Amino acid sequence: MNSLNKNYALLLFIVLLYGCDNTPDRTLSPPQNAKWVDVVFTLPADTVLLPMEVLYRSDKCKTVRYNSSNEPHDIPGYNDFEKPFGQQGTSNIWRTHIAIDGGGPCLWQLNSIKVSFKIADGNPLVKGKEVFATNYIFDFDDYGFSDGYGTGKAKESRGELHIKTDFFPRIFINHMFEKTSLRFFGGDTDYEKWSRRYKLQDTEKILIEPIIHMNKIIILESPNPPPGMITLTYPDGSVEKTQPMEPDYEKLLSMK
Repeated sequence: MNSLNKNYALLLFIVLLYGCDNTPDRTLSPPQNAKWVDVVFTLPADTVLLPMEVLYRSDKCKTVRYNSSNEPHDIPGYNDFEKPFGQQGTSNIWRTHIAIDGGGPCLWQLNSIKVSFKIADGNPLVKGKEVFATNYIFDFDDYGFSDGYGTGKAKESRGELHIKTDFFPRIFINHMFEKTSLRFFGGDTDYEKWSRRYKLQDTEKILIEPIIHMNKIIILESPNPPPGMITLTYPDGSVEKTQPMEPDYEKLLSMK
C-alpha cells in the first residue's frame, strides 16, 4: 500500500470512529457476554423518580483537554445520557438495567450512574420553595461524576447492594438571599456512614428503598438580620441555635 492509500485508510478510520464533527461514536452495542446491572427503586408516595444519568468512558476514543498552561493532553472519552426507569405494573417499584460493557466502536465501559428523586410538585410543602433532588452515585471506575451532588465520598461495596435510608423534609429559610429551599435529609453525607456514593465491585443488582417521613419536618432559619446562629426546629417542636447547617440525624431517627 502506497503512502497515499495509507493516509486515506487512516482518514477513513478516523471518520468512522469519530464522525464528521470530530466527536466519538457514542453507539452502544453490548456483546452477548456483557455483564448488566439491574437498578430497582421503591418509590415512596408524593415523590418523583428522575431518569437515571449514565456515564460511559472509553480508553480507545480519547478526548483532548488543556491544562492551565494551555497544553493538550488526552483523557478517556465520555458518553453521557439519561435512561428512564420503567414502572413494574401498577406497583411503586421502578426498574432499569444497564450494560457494564457498552461495546460499540469505542468499546465503552460503564463509569458511573446517578439515581435521583425529589418531592412531587403536587405536595403542599413545595409551594414557594426551590426544590432540590436527592442523589445516589454508583461508580464502576475511577472517572465519575463530580462531588457536587451532595452524596459524599465514595465507600467501597461488593456484590448486591440494598440501600434503605430514612429521609426527612428539610426546609431552609434564607433571609439573606430571600429564598426558601426544600430537600430531603438522610444524614450528613460528610460522614461516610451516611454517604450516598458507592464504589462498586462485582455488583449486578442495586436496590434503593427510601423511607420518607413526610410529616416529620425540619426547619432551619437564618438570622434576620445577620449575623447570628441558625435556628433549627425539629419535628417534635424542640429548638436549637446552631452554627452547622445540618440537623442531628440520630435525634431525628429517634422521632420517626
